[in-house]
Amino acid sequence: MKSFFARPSKLLILLLALTLIFVAGCQAVSNLDFNTALKNSLKVTSSESKQSLEFKLLLDEEAYEGAPEEELAMMKLVSNMKLQLDHVKAQDSSNISMDGSLVFGEAASIKFSLKMSDKLAVMELEGAKHPFVLDLTSEGLLGLTGVSDLTGLPAGAASAEAPAVDEAALTALGHQMLDTIGSYVIHNLPNPERIEVKPVNESINGSPTSLMKVHVDLDGPEIWAWVKKYVDALVADRAGLDKMITGVFEILQSNPNVWAAAGTINPFEGSGLDAQDPKEAIKEATDAIALLLSELQGELKLLEEEPDETLDEIFSKDLTIKADVYFDNKLDIRKQAYELSYVPTMDLEYGILPVKGLTIKVESETWNVNGDVKADAPVASKTDISVDKLFGMQGYQVLKQFDEKSFAYDLLKNKLHIGKQNITWYPSDYYNPVILTADNITIIPLRDTVEQLGATLTYDAKTKSLKVNDGATNTTIVLKNDSDTAVVNGKNVKWAFPVTVINGTTYVPARNLAAALKAKIGWVDMGEDMRIFTLDREV
Repeated sequence: MKSFFARPSKLLILLLALTLIFVAGCQAVSNLDFNTALKNSLKVTSSESKQSLEFKLLLDEEAYEGAPEEELAMMKLVSNMKLQLDHVKAQDSSNISMDGSLVFGEAASIKFSLKMSDKLAVMELEGAKHPFVLDLTSEGLLGLTGVSDLTGLPAGAASAEAPAVDEAALTALGHQMLDTIGSYVIHNLPNPERIEVKPVNESINGSPTSLMKVHVDLDGPEIWAWVKKYVDALVADRAGLDKMITGVFEILQSNPNVWAAAGTINPFEGSGLDAQDPKEAIKEATDAIALLLSELQGELKLLEEEPDETLDEIFSKDLTIKADVYFDNKLDIRKQAYELSYVPTMDLEYGILPVKGLTIKVESETWNVNGDVKADAPVASKTDISVDKLFGMQGYQVLKQFDEKSFAYDLLKNKLHIGKQNITWYPSDYYNPVILTADNITIIPLRDTVEQLGATLTYDAKTKSLKVNDGATNTTIVLKNDSDTAVVNGKNVKWAFPVTVINGTTYVPARNLAAALKAKIGWVDMGEDMRIFTLDREV
């Protein structure tokens, strides 16, 4: 594998190059001020739109010769995917609703609707028996991580003392920040080499609209040149950097309520001998950013000077980006179409994916920009499935939430195989390890095994028996210590080894337990005198 992939910093630079081009602003062309238009797009607070994101992989069919049909079918399914949003209503940053579908090639799709507020999200998925809900409050989101409150206090105790920030004031603050940062970050964006601007008439939500169309065409070498030119401009504009950082500090310093609402100590309220002078803080920040930009500039130069051909292979003419952006007379972006394509004419010896190339397309059209938009409000019911509960389910339990005749069920079960379960024991395991008896019978810890499969183990003190209840296979197993007879679904079955307690842990013969739970076991030779024991099943 080439050295390019062994140096993460350079890989990040190349990815940054591809990312930057999608947010590129330009100097004015044909009296169209792109920088102002880009700033306007960042200040959109409400709108209606339809959008799509399409991803295509050009598979190398020869690389799949001899591969299982199931694997090839799965690759073909995911190699052509499209997220289609038919109607997005953004009331503000918190209240959003959308209807859409996830399309797999031309064969199948899954429709969905999503409604979000600042407190709740509800998704209805085609094929699902019930909607899925997500609690978006701070307590609810922390609950997903298993943490009640980052402060260590009871839920809501810390936030109760924090003052609320007026949403209008917060929006105005955000616009100030965008103007201040944009004066440096956006102002220095250079024009691409090939750019065309012309007036057009386009349909937006079915209505003919007069717009200015900007068309940009870039290939790999032009992208690389554009990125270098942009970094050089940022490095050269030290006065702009100083002005931006000073402006950001002034905005934050004049809005102490933001720090209080965030529950964070205001760094500008320091006093005494340890308090840092604001001018020193600004200089430290600008020096640090200037140093990072200078180092990035040096990294780009080193990449060009190295004999490694990877840079030329990636940023070749086989890499193309096409962009069409449509502006109205208010300089609001009303329609966009981007296409990134990479189909190399030469073989790349990276050995990562058996593909010949890829294409990514992004399209959207927007109306009612910053208008009176009402998003559909999320409403939860008692039958909805919470996302935190869904995350805690076994694969087979998730499948039960879907109609068996739906494409979503088929995708989850037969394509993604979420019902597959695997338990692996390594020779280095000291906690409840697999044990091989003198008679070459493998015994495994009962509770650890059944609970990892989603089953339950209970003890009946009256009968002194253990009961396994496996919901995946509707199987019950009743066992007693020191007995080699198990009762499986009401029938007595003789097992190869009696139930045995070792160091406080109940062990049972692996092969018999696996057979009762419709699983398979086996020893896998990993080489160097290392073998692992596995238990697998798909339910």
